[in-house]
Amino acid sequence: MEVASIGASSDTMAIPPFGSGLLVFYALGPQGEAVPGAVMHFSIVDEADTPGSGGAQLSFSSALTDGDGAVALQVIAGQGASGQKLEFKVEASTGEVLLPIPIFVTTSPLATVEITPVFPDQSPSDNDLVSKTYIYFYDSASCASVSRAHPVPPLRQVPSLSRDDPTATFTSVATVGVHAVLGLAVDAHEGVVAEGCMDLFGASLSADQPMRVLLPLTRLYPSPVGSFRAVSQFSFAAPLLGTVSAQNIWKELSDDACDPARLWLDCTIDALSGTSAEDPLDCQPVAGGEGDLGASLAALRAPPDASTPCASHFDANGNPTLDAKVYALFPTGSLDAFQLTTLPDELGNALTSLTVNSTLTVTATDSKNAFNIEHDLTALALPNAALHHPLIAMTALAAPVSRDAFVSGESEAGKLVISPHSFTLELGSAARFTFAASSLAPRLSSLAPGSDVADVGVFIEALLKSATRSQDGTMLRGCDALDSLLCAEVQQAPGCVSAACLSGLQALIQRLDASFSALDGRDLDFFLSGSAPIVDRDGDGQADALGSKAPSSSSPSPGLGLWSATFKSRTGTTDVLGCPWTADREDAPIR
Repeated sequence: MEVASIGASSDTMAIPPFGSGLLVFYALGPQGEAVPGAVMHFSIVDEADTPGSGGAQLSFSSALTDGDGAVALQVIAGQGASGQKLEFKVEASTGEVLLPIPIFVTTSPLATVEITPVFPDQSPSDNDLVSKTYIYFYDSASCASVSRAHPVPPLRQVPSLSRDDPTATFTSVATVGVHAVLGLAVDAHEGVVAEGCMDLFGASLSADQPMRVLLPLTRLYPSPVGSFRAVSQFSFAAPLLGTVSAQNIWKELSDDACDPARLWLDCTIDALSGTSAEDPLDCQPVAGGEGDLGASLAALRAPPDASTPCASHFDANGNPTLDAKVYALFPTGSLDAFQLTTLPDELGNALTSLTVNSTLTVTATDSKNAFNIEHDLTALALPNAALHHPLIAMTALAAPVSRDAFVSGESEAGKLVISPHSFTLELGSAARFTFAASSLAPRLSSLAPGSDVADVGVFIEALLKSATRSQDGTMLRGCDALDSLLCAEVQQAPGCVSAACLSGLQALIQRLDASFSALDGRDLDFFLSGSAPIVDRDGDGQADALGSKAPSSSSPSPGLGLWSATFKSRTGTTDVLGCPWTADREDAPIR
């Protein structure tokens, strides 16, 4: 039968100088059964860093196991100095199977020590994280001579402790000198998560009874130094200040039954008198302030009444209002493709959340728990963005302050705490860009397949150019169609409102485009502070990530990073708490 393993009567043995001791070795099969008649070889192994065997001998170098699978081997010690040990191993082997047994030659009394590793500041997460703990017992050594990063295997076998078996027992420990005990707790990936070393004085041990010793382990945390790609998510339960005002301005395109004709008329009539401090060109005509032509046109209009169709609006003389006649310039169904009534809601939906991509660069300082941090915003995205514009680069927004540098620290164990810092986000510019890409461009594309221009001006010009009027066999569009109708209504020569229509058109474009400015703050408008767990996936002591997206199959998730954010617009501030974020090291694969 093939020998699967070798057992021994003791895991260590101590004998006095020139004395002897008996070790019994057992040849065992795959199920732990005895293997008789197996050839077993024996040898003395001197360790390079130990005093050596001192001329020790074995009773024989090979033998056959008896009917119980056993061989009794006598170990004869050589010289040894009083109070000091010689250290070597006796190795039994059969085929590829080996078993070394440490042998100590000493005249001092020997003791048994039970080592129990403990976390002084233990938390439930520590227990969950530790898979097992290795205990290294170095006879006649001190912690000062032991490498914690790359520990050399001691003469004794290194025990591995699980959470269910938390104590390691060492026999034949000399009661003189100093012994180093090193403990390394590892996770499921064999990454060291806690360590501790203590000097055990032999004089403190008793040969009469075992002594239990607590070995304190200190939790190790990876360094956050490095450059990381961060993705942050911000959700707004209530509309950001400035959102409603922007929606209301876009609602003007469909607020009245005769819109967009009513708004078009407002902008054109307002432009008849030019612009001044008392009457700015804002598509809101002042009664009696737009000149004789403005008064004549205003007389043909009626108070807005959105409760009835535009075709049912009549002036004081019972004739269709000027608003209704301008509305009739839009052929039946021509406004359907523009879906004007849904634009305000789409604008609101585009501002329900925000994704920010950034780079965090962490460098060390002279202080142990403080770091220099540089946070650089690189891109952002709002919901409903068209697929070909998923992210908006900060360079496209021309934000004046998209980077901040500051000193922060690791105030909690294993967590990078990021101090308050600020940027110019230009959220209004991002909203304008996204709204144009996700709402305006698809509408224009439906009118002119292949077109993907995302611009407020192009959209409004296309909208008003859908108004048409036939004059002397010529089809007029946009301002030409409006001028033809209005001049005929007030019995003026063609061209009477041509310039005002063009000026009003630009005023309308500017009004809609400027609606997003209410979302921008003045100067710094985006403030952040937060923290994230430092994640070391490979156990090399360096952070691979800040925050973790999800738990792995073998270890729990350390959790997401969290931001507290403040968005400042021209009308006030919005605070958002608990915003999740994660960051992967730049030279690591994107997960």
